[in-house]
Amino acid sequence: MAILDVTDLHKTYRDGEILADVLKGITFSVEPGEFVAIQGPSGAGKSTLLNLLGALDRPDRGKIVIDGLELTADVKKSQLDIFRRDKIGFIFQNHYLMQEFTVLENVTMPLRAQGYTKAEATERAQQVLARVGLSHRVEHFPSQISGGESQRVAVARAVVKSPPLILADEPTGNLDSENRHRFIDVLNTLQAEDKLTVIVVTHEAELAMAASRRLLMRDGRLEAPSQV
Repeated sequence: MAILDVTDLHKTYRDGEILADVLKGITFSVEPGEFVAIQGPSGAGKSTLLNLLGALDRPDRGKIVIDGLELTADVKKSQLDIFRRDKIGFIFQNHYLMQEFTVLENVTMPLRAQGYTKAEATERAQQVLARVGLSHRVEHFPSQISGGESQRVAVARAVVKSPPLILADEPTGNLDSENRHRFIDVLNTLQAEDKLTVIVVTHEAELAMAASRRLLMRDGRLEAPSQV
């Protein structure tokens, strides 16, 4: 059974008197444990699609079902907040770490929000940080670590609660080649070992090649998928 089903998704934005059709009938599904890369030129609608999948925005038409929940206009904001907290792990191009908290505290936050005790959250966060190679940085603040390390903290924060779906928006866009390779290795390893379901939007061919399936977006539509 698919973890994600998207059917005939449409999204239009208004800029004054101008209407921009960003998504024009997107349909696809993702099975549990798949690693899917969505590629395409700027303006293709990739980030808009990811925002809809993450319940950060709502479609004008069409259906999104994630882990059995249909994200319709009738779903209350409070339900969406809980859905995002429990079901989605986000990795953005800008890592958005909380600067006033340590690396360890940043990674424990999703667990604490779910009701884990401090001790339980700390133990789990330390385990995940060790897996991304950052045991030596747990007491550092984001300002004291590199950009590549910050993005690996963002990965740890996204996966620490073992969500059904990980969404990554251009996660290697701000990284140099060395840190890009490291990030891809870390994400690939976690995805394979934990059978994570990952959807990544990327311009980077190297990251896309790490996926088990690639989808090409152009002008708000999906073209035929290709298998790696």
